[in-house]
Amino acid sequence: MSPEAGRRARIVAAAVAALALLALAAWPDAGDRPRPAAPREYPAGDGKAIADRSCRTCHSPMLVTQQAKDSTGWEKTLGQMEKWGVKLSPAEHDTLRGYLLAHYGPRKLPVAKTAATKPDSTKRASGTSP
Repeated sequence: MSPEAGRRARIVAAAVAALALLALAAWPDAGDRPRPAAPREYPAGDGKAIADRSCRTCHSPMLVTQQAKDSTGWEKTLGQMEKWGVKLSPAEHDTLRGYLLAHYGPRKLPVAKTAATKPDSTKRASGTSP
């Protein structure tokens, strides 16, 4: 293995480890979209065939489903994958980004439940404090 190939392998391994750690950190809430724990297939939709061909070469659907990226995040990820050798036409790139965003976009944060607040009994009817 050449030094350049070894360097590239270490970078890929570090990137995969970083993505796994990020996925674990983001795992507790799946938002309002149920996601299977270990999906074996990408969901149906415009872009599934591109994901099957381009993403599945290196990643299981499970790794992709653990992401929750906005459009910019998916754009950066696709750009990096293309630098590492994924071949996409501009139209496929845009279709795949839209597909990933639609199915694996940002998760909604849960709304915190708060106790009902009591009116302040120290205020007078006029709204001024004693």
